[in-house]
Amino acid sequence: MELKTHDKRLKLTNGDFQRLVKARKPKGIEEKSAYLIGTGIASLTAACFLIRDAHMEGNKITFLEQLDIPGGSLDGEYMDTRGYVARGGRETGAHFECLWDIWSSIPSLENPEMSVLDDYFYTNYDDPNYSNCRITHKQGERYDNGKFNLTQDEVKEIAELCMTKDELLEDKAIEDIFSDGLLNSDFWTLWRTMFAFENWHSALEMKLYLNRFIHHVGGLTNLSALRFTRYDQYNSIVKPMVRYLEDHGCKFQYNTKVVDVDFDISENKKV
Repeated sequence: MELKTHDKRLKLTNGDFQRLVKARKPKGIEEKSAYLIGTGIASLTAACFLIRDAHMEGNKITFLEQLDIPGGSLDGEYMDTRGYVARGGRETGAHFECLWDIWSSIPSLENPEMSVLDDYFYTNYDDPNYSNCRITHKQGERYDNGKFNLTQDEVKEIAELCMTKDELLEDKAIEDIFSDGLLNSDFWTLWRTMFAFENWHSALEMKLYLNRFIHHVGGLTNLSALRFTRYDQYNSIVKPMVRYLEDHGCKFQYNTKVVDVDFDISENKKV
């Protein structure tokens, strides 16, 4: 069955059958090189896939990172004046298939017999995330009742946003789309504190988040939909991936800021 997609190479497959097959070496991969801008989780993952599935030699892969440490916004370190600081973290859930796929091939730093995915899975299996209360008032008294408390009309507003064309939302804020009732609802408090939204933020971004994380809604009132790494994401994700890439010969060029990219595109080649 052919999918209706921009890329006709995408086909429906039978579960994990095709994913579990080791990829054959692409023709001409020996003549190709990769330069990845930044060392965030996207670049690190791309390089891991190039090595594992595209069979590219690690010494053909170069990272250009403006900082002196890898990880993008996932870095973390102890600072004498501020304590331990981790700049960022990514909320993960049950459907990050590409990330889980590559993590299954990355050895854990603590136990090389386990993968990063194994360590992540058992961390959440042994200690699942759950919050007894999400909203408080009056200096710590519980306010929420574990429900969204939305009216039918407010539910329709959310559904209509999900179905609105992107072009119609490009210059609109969330407060232009949602009613005052919705913006003062428990749902909005629960949502905005989980995803860091303000009323004046982009309505289009809100729509994209709704479509991306709609499967988290059932766990929004208690955060049970979320999964976490054992340590901060720099130590649990970035360091094992960097070790894997360095062991395969990848080059990391730090303190390098990319200010321009030129493309040379011909009929059969792109540089």
